[in-house]
Amino acid sequence: MKLSDAGLLFLLLFYCAMELPAQTMARGSCCLVWYNVENLFYPDNDSTAGDDEFTPQGLRHWTWSRYRDKLTALAKVIIAIGRGDAPELVGLCEVENALVLEELCAHPILAPYHYSYLHRESHDHRGMDVACLIRLGSFESVRWETLPFTLPVSETRDFMHISLAWGADTLDLFLVHLLSKYGGAGATAFLRSCQTEQLVQFMDSVYAARQRGLIMTAGDFNETYEGYAMEALRDARFGGDSLSVLLPENGSGTYKYKGRWSPIDQVLVLQSMAHGSIRVSTLQLPALLTEDLQFGGRKPLRTYEGFQYSGGISDHLPLVIDLTPSLFSVPGEQ
Repeated sequence: MKLSDAGLLFLLLFYCAMELPAQTMARGSCCLVWYNVENLFYPDNDSTAGDDEFTPQGLRHWTWSRYRDKLTALAKVIIAIGRGDAPELVGLCEVENALVLEELCAHPILAPYHYSYLHRESHDHRGMDVACLIRLGSFESVRWETLPFTLPVSETRDFMHISLAWGADTLDLFLVHLLSKYGGAGATAFLRSCQTEQLVQFMDSVYAARQRGLIMTAGDFNETYEGYAMEALRDARFGGDSLSVLLPENGSGTYKYKGRWSPIDQVLVLQSMAHGSIRVSTLQLPALLTEDLQFGGRKPLRTYEGFQYSGGISDHLPLVIDLTPSLFSVPGEQ
């Protein structure tokens, strides 16, 4: 859907408020987003023990007002990413349940774009899931599934596989949020390695069935591409093809830890597809950043610093993926 005059005026005012940089990457004909939205909890208390601190009475005093402010800010960022038209697909992680997705889609800023959401509850011990907002009318067909990782630990989030088709083009997209390092980087690396090995198996099954079109994975891998747990993805072969990481054309990462930016949010595609028709960038709007008083420079303006409410959206920056599907090649062809 194209914007009305009122909508264009709203975007103009919003862009000015966000202080967009002078140079912004041109939008592809299909715009995808990956965004870790840092503990997007519904404030009501439920049966999940891991979310008790994110309630009005909990340690973080997660109130309905703070929740609504976060939804509004997130909706504004999604529209800003679209650069004149909303993104066709927005992959999210650290989402508690379908209620937050339903209210995000219905938010007055996003409602004109008729987003639907894809989500299933996982067995994550904190109730945090991978999910997706999608404009179904942008695609001729959409099929999706969530698949659990078979790990030595059972309580972990699923990942999402989405098959899209429009025109002669197809995209199989795997959205991933691997286990964090909170149990220790070394202690959890083996589990993340197990997850990437299983991800390769699922991608290989899709490749064997389709053998054409674009295969991509995007997500928060909690590891850089060179890390131990990413070895299965680096070594994967699909026919004669391999995976290639698409580094953002701007910035050095989406997450800042102890003063250093880290590219733990990543996009990987079949090597034969890794050409100019796919461009990845990090959204660096000033409103998403704050001064890093300890280490210098800027860092993401997160929702909480420890238990102190900061009022931002996330400790990660969004990844923007611009596609020009008509230029997709077929693996093995030039």
